[in-house]
Amino acid sequence: MHLSRFGLLALGAAAVDAFRDTSPFFMASTSELLTNSAYIKNGASVYDEISSALSTCPSDYYVVVSQPGVHSTDFSTRKSAPRLGAKMLGKDRSIHSKMSVNEVVGELDAKQIKSLLVEKCGAETTAIDASSGSYPTYFESGPRVIDIEFAMLPLSNSRASQLSDNDGLLADIIDRIPSSSKYTILYVTSPREFPESDSVVYEPFEEFNHDGVHMDLKRDYSARADSSPSDSLGRQTSLFDEYQYFTPGLFMGFLASFFFLMILYIGVSALSSLQVSYAAFEKDTSGAVQKKQQ
Repeated sequence: MHLSRFGLLALGAAAVDAFRDTSPFFMASTSELLTNSAYIKNGASVYDEISSALSTCPSDYYVVVSQPGVHSTDFSTRKSAPRLGAKMLGKDRSIHSKMSVNEVVGELDAKQIKSLLVEKCGAETTAIDASSGSYPTYFESGPRVIDIEFAMLPLSNSRASQLSDNDGLLADIIDRIPSSSKYTILYVTSPREFPESDSVVYEPFEEFNHDGVHMDLKRDYSARADSSPSDSLGRQTSLFDEYQYFTPGLFMGFLASFFFLMILYIGVSALSSLQVSYAAFEKDTSGAVQKKQQ
């Protein structure tokens, strides 16, 4: 699918933080699989579709990637995961099947997918600890599950570079799969955590006095007061970036008003330029005087 289907947003559609409890899912395979991409699906539906697509054990290697702590906006530029993006955008000609879901609602467990492959395909498992950065120089013949678990992305500005480094490690592992073998990548993610200051905080408290017990709610506005508008990449933006003040309708109204004012001006100018003498409105009596004299 095209950019909007990938969900890597520039690798996919421009995404927003509308769904904070969702995360994307990507699948790419050198085998022919029947899959359907979508913008949003629940986790159970995605799992059922994966089970159906892999029921015939079409590949020799299944690269199951677990990347916790991400959101679709983390894939908003081509630099986020360029190698995975090349496979999802059709730049890798060896890929024959693709599936992407920008927003997966609910849990999609990578362990459940691995158990499915082990049970149905009799696949052996090779676990790779991505934090150590070490992995085999070659993989034994399939069917085999290559289990890659990445650490949760940090909430700091380094999350983009960490995601790119993970993408490089994944690409290097895939390059070590024998070229004559078929493989399927299942990139499973889980939603990222947001700082507490992102949300409005309500703290109930009790205040005792002679009139009885009073309950009240205290709202924390400090996060909103200190924060300024920012885009999906965290860059500061102005009000003119967030809102459209000069709309096409307003422009057309100004243009029509300009033409009406021009017509009015020309009409008033034409009327004011007329020059008529005062005598033109007086009755000519010279003819009547001559008749009386005769």
